[in-house]
Amino acid sequence: MDEETLTIGEIAKLFDLPTSKIRYWEEKEVFTPRRNSNNDYRTFNIQSSIELLDVIFYRNLNVPIQKMKHFNQLSPESIYSILNDTEKEVEEELAILKNKLVGIEQRKRQLEELFVLKKGDYQFEKIEIEKIVPVDMSSPEDIQIQLEYLSNFTLYKDLEADSEFQMGISVTLDYQHQQGVLWEKDLVEKKYITCLLECDSEDFEKSNLTNHLDTLKDEGYKITRVIASYLATASDETNEPLDYYKGWLEIEN
Repeated sequence: MDEETLTIGEIAKLFDLPTSKIRYWEEKEVFTPRRNSNNDYRTFNIQSSIELLDVIFYRNLNVPIQKMKHFNQLSPESIYSILNDTEKEVEEELAILKNKLVGIEQRKRQLEELFVLKKGDYQFEKIEIEKIVPVDMSSPEDIQIQLEYLSNFTLYKDLEADSEFQMGISVTLDYQHQQGVLWEKDLVEKKYITCLLECDSEDFEKSNLTNHLDTLKDEGYKITRVIASYLATASDETNEPLDYYKGWLEIEN
């Protein structure tokens, strides 16, 4: 009884592969299919199908072609070594992907915060920031803090002393790489009202801060200090880019 075989077209359809890929692997001596003795056509029996599945598995792991030459002739030790190297690479890729997921979650939380603040309801909140220091673009430590979490980029203005917003980054109280301190959380808890601060991307002074201050003044609050952490940059209804910040407005005691 003749052994059942498949053609290259049939095996390609079965494994959902282009025939060109099988021919390429053959050309690179990764995989060698059997040949029909009468017409020299490629044929695939159970054994060659298993070999092909093995090649597919390792190529899906991105094992380089040069490592897979004459793959079915490699020793078990060589195959184990390839798997060991590939495992390390996959673990590194997983770590990168996990960091990407963390970044995605952070950005989503920032936008969700924006959506809540955009409703326009003022809320009393405890400030989450401990200390603000000036941005030093030449400092690897400062840049790393910004890269880790964009909301660390912070605007600061003492309404009784500053004519313009100052740019800074929010850091922990024990951060020691700064050249100065813009603001540090008091031991005595201050009261803060939160709002959505919208600023022109090129000029922070073009913002809706005055609107918030006027509204809160009408409600009997005097604001002495503004601290704002970055949320996102996006276009408004007129397609003009705006920077959105979560603003903490400090109330005079």
